[in-house]
This record gives sequence, C-alpha cells and structure tokens, in this order.
Amino acid sequence: MNPVVLFRKVAAVPFHSQLLLVEAMFWLTVARIALKAVPFPRIGRYLGTLESPSSEMPFASEDIQQRARTIGWAVNTAGAHLPVEMVCLPRALAGWQMLYRRGIASRLHFGAMRERHPKTGELQTHAWLTAPGARVTGYPVAHECVELGYFARSTQPHDER
Repeated sequence: MNPVVLFRKVAAVPFHSQLLLVEAMFWLTVARIALKAVPFPRIGRYLGTLESPSSEMPFASEDIQQRARTIGWAVNTAGAHLPVEMVCLPRALAGWQMLYRRGIASRLHFGAMRERHPKTGELQTHAWLTAPGARVTGYPVAHECVELGYFARSTQPHDER
C-alpha cells in the first residue's frame, strides 16, 4: 500500500486507536523476532501449560468483550500493513500480550485444519486467540480447525490503557 494512503487512513482514526495500532505493531514485531530467534519449546515454557481443549470460558462484561475485540482489530489491522507477513501465531501472541497488560483473561489456542494442504498434502496448523465472549485473532480460519489445546492467562492487570 502506498505510504501516503496508509498515513491518511491512520490519521483518520481516533488518537486512542492510533496508539493501539502502534502498540500492536510493537508486539507483532517482538513476537515475530522471538519466533525466529528463540526455539518454540522455550517460548512454550513462557506460555505455561498446554491445556486440553475446552469450551468453558469465564464470564466477562460487555465492556471487557469490546476491549478485547478492539485489541483484535488493532492487531489484525497492524499485521496487515507491516512490511513482513504476520501469520496467525505472531498475531495471537501480540494480542495475548496486549490483553494481559490490560488484565483481560485470554486463551491462545492451537489447532490443525481438518483438511491437509491441497497441493502439498501437509498438515496445516493454526493459532487463534479468544477472550471471554470475544474472538480476538485467527478468525474465521479457527472455525475450520480441530483444537489440539490452549494456553490460558488469567487476569492480572499491569497497565490500564
């Protein structure tokens, strides 16, 4: 996308949304670098314990759900406009960190597509992020997956932005 067009689009959104986009770009970049530089088992230890699939989620107010969806918008919008491709896992990790900073519980899900890749026959994997009552990143592809497990983060507010 033309940088001038992108600048005009960003300038048209409210200042708070601009700040969220900048934060999302930061966490996407951190996630991308970590995934390239750090072996995933080490990242997995940071994420916690992989839990068995479950549909039970704690209740959250409409305000929390909306905040989670807004973070999803910021991560997906920023991810679509960065000069490198941001696939599902960096997006989910960035959103996970942004939710955590705001004290919003979330789940980072891992799954496999029901169908193998049509050309290579390889198993296709996917990561997506949810918060109570909100789909944050990785949708609508998550609907085509069989969940293998998830990492959960409870609410521990660090920052109230």
